[in-house]
Amino acid sequence: MILPVNKPKDKDITPKVFFIWGESMSGKTYLARQFPSPLILNTDGNAKKVNTPSVEIFDFKTFVEALNEIEKGEHSYKTIIIDLVDDIKTMLQNYVCEKYKVEDEGEVPYGKGYREVKMTWQKLMVRLNQLPYNVIFISHVMEITEDNQTIQRPSLEQKYYNMCMGRCDVSIKCRKVGKSYLQLCDNKRDVYVESDVKDKDVLKILKGITGIFASENKTVKLEPVKK
Repeated sequence: MILPVNKPKDKDITPKVFFIWGESMSGKTYLARQFPSPLILNTDGNAKKVNTPSVEIFDFKTFVEALNEIEKGEHSYKTIIIDLVDDIKTMLQNYVCEKYKVEDEGEVPYGKGYREVKMTWQKLMVRLNQLPYNVIFISHVMEITEDNQTIQRPSLEQKYYNMCMGRCDVSIKCRKVGKSYLQLCDNKRDVYVESDVKDKDVLKILKGITGIFASENKTVKLEPVKK
């Protein structure tokens, strides 16, 4: 029987899918590695410099093979770190280009290359979101100018970023200021309070990130001031 019993259920909005972004050397991977039992799917070779278990991802086929093994659940990992998600997108585009023997996905007739990349990316986001583990996407930063102002945003191309963020619970921007490392929640799916987070290990990490939690204090109703 698929349908649940017709009564309210206990909710669990513990965030499990995270997008961490920022400049190089701003503490992105360090933060991600604090999550329980992490595995890094690494594209830039930097995982060799840390003792966290990792898989070197050289192309999209290798990434899918690693994901297939993760989905089997025959391991003890609790957190999957994709470092960098920007490179996975590029590898997917290269995979489609190699499939059709073209230099650019736009060269595939009738827009078929663009559609295949988009649909594969969407399916990939669904698969990752359905994993029974914490999933962390890591991305670099880029600067753009809007209305004569320079702003920073994740370097993952906008349409792929939108599809990725559609599956994420929390976005965290990392910064290094002097010798200090700062983490700021710049986007979140819910208004979280500490009691919402059922995983105590994750709660301990999130407590150090500015802007994650709203106050659990009840709103105090103020009486109007009499004139």
